[in-house]
Amino acid sequence: MKGPTHGPITDINMTPFVDIVLVILIIFLITATVMLPRTFSIALPRATQAEKLENTPVIVSIDREGRIAINGRRLEHDGEFEAVFRAQPQGKESLAVIAADKEVRHGRLIEVIDRLRALKVQRLGIEVEQP
Repeated sequence: MKGPTHGPITDINMTPFVDIVLVILIIFLITATVMLPRTFSIALPRATQAEKLENTPVIVSIDREGRIAINGRRLEHDGEFEAVFRAQPQGKESLAVIAADKEVRHGRLIEVIDRLRALKVQRLGIEVEQP
């Protein structure tokens, strides 16, 4: 049996280091899955009676100038809309959410809604900022 030593401790305890790294990894994974893709910044309008969605929808973003992105992929021209939308993964019930800037023209928003209806989107939502 060894007696007490009075020299410096030269062993490194790795347990606290591993615990901290795992906690940071878990936090990163949770925040990465919660964040939705955004191609450009959008100032969403506010709504007090908004509902949270359970399924992951296809996000159609419209910026202030009327440019469109689908799930973070910006469209170069309007002709790409149908092809890009059909390429997005969808569940058995097609669901799309429009995230339009509050300054976007009303006519542009209606154009996007008409295109989604033509693509047989069963449920359509509009993303708002919750208070």
